[in-house]
Amino acid sequence: MRFDFSNYDLQLVDAPVQSLADVLLGKGFGKHDFIERTTQPALATLKFKTFGALSIGEYSVAAPIQVNTAFRSDAYFLQIVLTGRSIEHNHNAERTLKAGDSVIVMPNQQVESHDSADCKKLIVRIPTDFLHQTAREFGYLASPSGIIFDSAVNQLPMAGPLFNLLNDMLQQDKSVLGERPLLYYCKLLNSAILNVFDNNVRLGSVAKASCHRYIARIRHYVLDNITRDITVDELASLCQISRKSLYNVFERETGLTPSTYVRRLKLDSVHAELKSNERIKNVTQVALKYGFTNLGRFSAQYREQIGELPSQTLRDFSY
Repeated sequence: MRFDFSNYDLQLVDAPVQSLADVLLGKGFGKHDFIERTTQPALATLKFKTFGALSIGEYSVAAPIQVNTAFRSDAYFLQIVLTGRSIEHNHNAERTLKAGDSVIVMPNQQVESHDSADCKKLIVRIPTDFLHQTAREFGYLASPSGIIFDSAVNQLPMAGPLFNLLNDMLQQDKSVLGERPLLYYCKLLNSAILNVFDNNVRLGSVAKASCHRYIARIRHYVLDNITRDITVDELASLCQISRKSLYNVFERETGLTPSTYVRRLKLDSVHAELKSNERIKNVTQVALKYGFTNLGRFSAQYREQIGELPSQTLRDFSY
């Protein structure tokens, strides 16, 4: 797999592996212990850059090496093997990544990898809060436990948004871009990652229905307080407008009343939790958690919006 990493902030060439470990730790990639498996000192190369909220590193060590990594707890990591092979051990499971393979490493994971002498890796650090914020802005919903990616190895597509965006970032001189284009690039890459790698998020039924500032503000507020009872007066006060003006904005921008909009967000969140939270044993506890006290009405509204009964959603996830 070939990326053109031609514009970077920092480069190491034929450096001791401890220098590589120090840079990766200092740049927020977590602690990397490189255990040399040959009598000759292993020499490392590195290219690194920040791009908006993201940090990108490409490194290789010109010798077979074992790498024990404690990844940071405040970020996800897209890892791509560009050349060679890496055999990784994590939670008593083993996976082999060859050239072109990629995985998403969850926050706070510890991984032991055995890399071939010709192994080169590209790693993108994505802050947890930034990924969650982007997912919400693009209309995705996840369970309260956050975004969880499948641990399976993926062959990274050589064409399409993810490859093209990342390759552009590696070549772009960020100094000629403004803050908004940098942010836009990063959000689009996050969206591409959510589309390519299996995870527990889904688009809600009121996904990104309007870019109006009041609707966006209310959407974030409701999702931050999703299990609370939220009144129309509360939303009007949030936007500092009258109830009548709030109803007019919702009618014009979404075709819904404020209460219906809140209910749909709650039902989408119930669906996300029923599909991804293995600790859930019955529908009632989830319905009550989100403020649905009339269970018959809740089931009817859920079926109308989601297309199936909540018990069916839970049953399908259990299997």
